[in-house]
Amino acid sequence: MKKMLAMLASVLMVAVLAVSMVACSQGERIRVLDVQLPGEEYGFCVNTEDATLMTSVNELIAALCGNAPFNSDTPDEDHGATGVAYDLNADGEKETVTFATLYEAVMNEEAGAVQGAYTPSTLPAGVELEDCLVVATNAMFRPFEYVIGNGFGGIDMHIAKMLAEQLDRPLVINDMQFEVVIQSVELGNCDIGMAGLTKNGSRAEQVTFSDSYYITAQRIAILESDTTFDGCTTREEAEAVLSGLEGVTAGAANGQTGYFYLVGNPDFNYPGFSNIKTNPYESIDLAMQDLSNGNIDIVVGDKDTVISVANEINGRLPVEE
Repeated sequence: MKKMLAMLASVLMVAVLAVSMVACSQGERIRVLDVQLPGEEYGFCVNTEDATLMTSVNELIAALCGNAPFNSDTPDEDHGATGVAYDLNADGEKETVTFATLYEAVMNEEAGAVQGAYTPSTLPAGVELEDCLVVATNAMFRPFEYVIGNGFGGIDMHIAKMLAEQLDRPLVINDMQFEVVIQSVELGNCDIGMAGLTKNGSRAEQVTFSDSYYITAQRIAILESDTTFDGCTTREEAEAVLSGLEGVTAGAANGQTGYFYLVGNPDFNYPGFSNIKTNPYESIDLAMQDLSNGNIDIVVGDKDTVISVANEINGRLPVEE
């Protein structure tokens, strides 16, 4: 009897430990500071010799955005956009889509995967790659490009489909590491880069950028329980806190603006924060998960992306009392 009780006690102890480990592995909730860090403009890029494609890209941007890039702080302003006929909700009927309506649909999860898009490995027999619109992207940057099942979704990917329809060419989406997107376009391996690309002088020496279609800013993400930035309402106040931190580890997506903001980069005019250790990650998703798990203290990334990932992570976690 004593042996049986001891065995039961051992089993219960293992079960308790297992539950505790699962609970701990869920991580902590995240909050994104309501403080705008440096702003930036997104553009699509093509090979410097492909002026014809660039003309089509800029015409499409003008139809979607009007006479000014879309700004997430003014989502209802269409700036005179005429819109594009496109089947956004995949119901078989085309409707007039502007960047504002596309943005809203993606953010509200009303726009699913892009229909009729291929990858280099799924191109049907008889269709030549050189006859397609080949898009270089990094599908780990919500809400602009991400994987949905066996396909791709996001703002940029739907615009890619609109462009392919406008050119009457099959769409091929080539998903790759973010750091090589521009290089693949520069070398002519892909026709266009569509990956939430921030425009700057250094990149413009490699490829030709389109007109800007989106304006965003960097944001700081921390644990919900972290009070380090309490009271900060401006960029200057947040940067003063960042400059005074000690023994802190940050994370950002390698090659993206948030990473350059933390480590410093002359092309972006960012001096960086030498007092902060910054870990590069393959994506914001991975950095944010590491933040939630308590392995790093701060994440810096593009506003919509960090907010989207924070909402997803928090949706899996209980609200703290």
